[in-house]
Amino acid sequence: AVVSTQSTGSTTIISLQMAFIFVFNLLLGAGALSLPVAFAEAGWVIGTILLGILCFASFVSASFMCEGMAIANVLYHMTCPKKNDGGGESINSETEPFLGASFQDDYQTSLQQSQASLGGTKYSFRITKRIEMSELAEIFFNKFGVVIFYFTMIVYLYGDLAIYTVAVPTSLASVACKSNFVENNISMCWNGVTKDNAYRIFVAIYVVCIGPFVFFNAQKTTLLQIFSSILRHTSFFIMVVIALERIVKKESGVPAKTEIKTFVLDKIPNFIGVSVYCFMCQHSLPSFITPMKHQKRSTVVLFSALAACLGVYLLVCYSATFSFGPEHLEKIYTLNFENFHILAIALFLELYPVFCLSASYPIIGITLRNNLKTLFSKREYPWIVDRVVFPLLTIIPPTIIGLATANVEVLVAYTGAFSGVAIQYIFPACFVLLGRMKVKSTFGREASHVNKNHSIFSSNAWPIGLLVWSAACMGFVIYYKIAAAVMGR
Repeated sequence: AVVSTQSTGSTTIISLQMAFIFVFNLLLGAGALSLPVAFAEAGWVIGTILLGILCFASFVSASFMCEGMAIANVLYHMTCPKKNDGGGESINSETEPFLGASFQDDYQTSLQQSQASLGGTKYSFRITKRIEMSELAEIFFNKFGVVIFYFTMIVYLYGDLAIYTVAVPTSLASVACKSNFVENNISMCWNGVTKDNAYRIFVAIYVVCIGPFVFFNAQKTTLLQIFSSILRHTSFFIMVVIALERIVKKESGVPAKTEIKTFVLDKIPNFIGVSVYCFMCQHSLPSFITPMKHQKRSTVVLFSALAACLGVYLLVCYSATFSFGPEHLEKIYTLNFENFHILAIALFLELYPVFCLSASYPIIGITLRNNLKTLFSKREYPWIVDRVVFPLLTIIPPTIIGLATANVEVLVAYTGAFSGVAIQYIFPACFVLLGRMKVKSTFGREASHVNKNHSIFSSNAWPIGLLVWSAACMGFVIYYKIAAAVMGR
């Protein structure tokens, strides 16, 4: 999800209110559909505590991204003064939401040449150039670190596509197999076609229909963003209202108090992975922060958006947990409403992932394709490799995963717990630690005080603490996954 905004002259500007809306829409994405079942299984008490902690950790990390972008901007404008036209960049292109233009080779030489002539010159820490996470990695990391960054990003993007490849066909199969029946203890969808095979047929149809977009460059229009946003918020509103109605009327299937879990230790790793995925916004912050009119208030925007998102998540999770209970919640929450008595609403909710996730698949796919090309080499490729081989490398692995499993909850958990933790916590913490060191060595200790985009978490103990938290999250998940495998669970 990347912003489309209006341009005034050569400068693209968005208001604080629009920045809030874009960040909020980005946060309330696909991961939210698998959050209720993970929340209910882990227990509402520990779920509430962990959601609050993870939301706060995401806020800290987002503030580090803003500071890292400000430091990268002053270094870029110092080393590339001719490219500094003082205007914002157009951010309408969505083919590279993570991948920026590489300038690592020229950057180090230019920095060395300019450091000797700094003198008393003051450089603005305002974010006027959109510098993506990949460029931050190239500025602050060595070559090995850059490779690690791209590898992690690619794994995350593959996980994203796999989630889409599972979620959409699952919803389509649910709608198509309304009249399913049991034959020889096997759930059937149509005559001679099992429900599992029907799901695989929809995986193939989905990839054939949406996959070709990855072979080209595409832009998601403002109209499509608005349409997706309306669908998303309408769907969540309807689900919350229906769930609350079930609780108030004490309808059939509403769990007893004894069925509601409060704390289940071995379900926490899965919940952490899903929750991390739900608070992911760091990769798209350059597109939101760069054109913001009042960048000094970016902290307020980020805090407000994350707090609002936390409120929505808790409302959805509480209503789902106390309406359906952990034993009856589906892996994709919208499927819990497939038997709702108003058919139009039931179909609308079931097909919600089809419309919203399908709009994002080409964008994520093109981004993954471009990152793969950059990881292997930054030179130009032959046409057949560039336009055929890399798109196929992008599409085939998620398709294989989609054909092999329909468990979207596990995909979200693994994507969030490992590559998601790295992108959301580890890389921003490293950017700010290395950026502060570079500012201190280049401009002096006092330079950090003039950085208007400096994180409110100014002590280096915060990014170090975030790294420790990241290691704890991944270690906890790894331990319980191994323990579960050993015990055969």
